[in-house]
Amino acid sequence: MKRIGWMVTLTVGAYVAQGGDWTQWRGSNRDLIVTETGLLKAWPEGGPKQLWQIDLPGDGYSEPIVVDGILYITGNEGEKRDRTGFLYAMDAKMGKDETKRWKITYGPEWSGGDGQYPLARTTPTLVGDVLYVTSGLGGLSCISVKEKKVVWQVDTFKAYGGRNITWGIAENPLVYDGKVITQPVGADASVVALDAKTGALVWKSQGLSEKSAYCSPALITLNGKRQVVTQLENHAVGLDAETGALLWKHPHRNQHAVHPNTPLLFDGNKIFISSGYRLGSEMLEIAPGGEVKVVWKDKTDNHFQGFTLHEGRVFSSGAGKMGCFDPKDGREVYTVEGARKTSFCITPSGMITYDENGGKVMLVDITSNPDAAKVISSFTIGYGNDPHWSSPVVANGVMYLRRGKGLAAFDIAEK
Repeated sequence: MKRIGWMVTLTVGAYVAQGGDWTQWRGSNRDLIVTETGLLKAWPEGGPKQLWQIDLPGDGYSEPIVVDGILYITGNEGEKRDRTGFLYAMDAKMGKDETKRWKITYGPEWSGGDGQYPLARTTPTLVGDVLYVTSGLGGLSCISVKEKKVVWQVDTFKAYGGRNITWGIAENPLVYDGKVITQPVGADASVVALDAKTGALVWKSQGLSEKSAYCSPALITLNGKRQVVTQLENHAVGLDAETGALLWKHPHRNQHAVHPNTPLLFDGNKIFISSGYRLGSEMLEIAPGGEVKVVWKDKTDNHFQGFTLHEGRVFSSGAGKMGCFDPKDGREVYTVEGARKTSFCITPSGMITYDENGGKVMLVDITSNPDAAKVISSFTIGYGNDPHWSSPVVANGVMYLRRGKGLAAFDIAEK
């Protein structure tokens, strides 16, 4: 294991996404599913080989992305009430290669004062050789990783009359068809689409003036029509992906208006949503005309770890457990032993969980038996600071785990 310091230089190679890359939050398909093969089916005792470990200059909960051998990650530097957001870049497999290290600020970041989680929480989205990052203060930045400079920035609060929420904006940019989707929560502008090249307005969601709810939107083809689906302060909503027109909405609010989990498509016309604070989960059936029917509801909730659909089952971490359930009726099939409040991703070799409670990391077999899970391997990380709130990332045979300033890479490729 190699522990490395931090310095800045200015040499970076070309940026062409490869098959095993992880280009945005929750993976290149934004779904927590890793498709690359050739990964270890069991880890050595004590965990996989650690390739490197560093202390980043800035704190954060955000996960890294990895493209063409370069890792990008965000962090906040400064005092609690005076924070600046930075994008860091480094060699993904070696960490120590100083010719591939650089950093750039994307402006003021969320501070929130004492006890308000003043850490970077947004994962960059990379498209071509530019990436997009949202700050906790509603700033949206486009950064050229080839030229290592900010191309454009928009203060979405100022531009669209927005206002912040209790714990700061925490969405991850959605980019498609030359548009960047963000949620400035202004009057008639809960959601807006900006031109990816210039930051100019393309459309805004007329008739929606709700605050955002920490939710990262999804691009979903629902009833054969592409929609931007997200959760706002009081409703889950679907917007026309080309115009921003409201297609449907459904009331869904908990005591803190916190809905950080991206809605999930099921069966072509159904949307699964789940939020914490005892609000629970719902499966919604959306008719072509926009009528919404609740297929089923359940008390089991998901605070902020996310969920995904895999081999016909929904996996979701909520109410102190990692559950697998049938999306047709909400029936719980099983829970994963030892996984309580955990973020995760699913690989061909098994589910990788990273638990908030003590930083336990597990490789779990979820395919051999459709009615039960089996823990194959586990270890606990001992580096870093602050809560274990970042998600595990797998790219090109390497697993990356962050805890605050601490970041490490683990070799999980078969030899």
